[in-house]
Amino acid sequence: MKKMTDFEVAQIGKALGDPNRLAIYSQIAEHDELFCGEMHAKHPISSATLSHHLKVLHDLELITSRKEGLNVYYRVVPEKFAEYIKFLTRIGPKVSR
Repeated sequence: MKKMTDFEVAQIGKALGDPNRLAIYSQIAEHDELFCGEMHAKHPISSATLSHHLKVLHDLELITSRKEGLNVYYRVVPEKFAEYIKFLTRIGPKVSR
């Protein structure tokens, strides 16, 4: 995976700064895979809003999707999130032990 840019890190931070989007990402991360209907049942937002949040997370490559019949299944991309955390750790203050 290529090194993250400052812009990409800022976009991910902005995306996960939205409480609904963070909750959706967290819900997907708790499972191997989750389909849209399962997410919609747990979030009091419209289908269009859920779809928008999923698109943002997908465009940032934080999640990936696959279609099976009428269902779309989502899963996190752990390598992408790990790169994000690595970037933040690198720029953060060093903690002495």
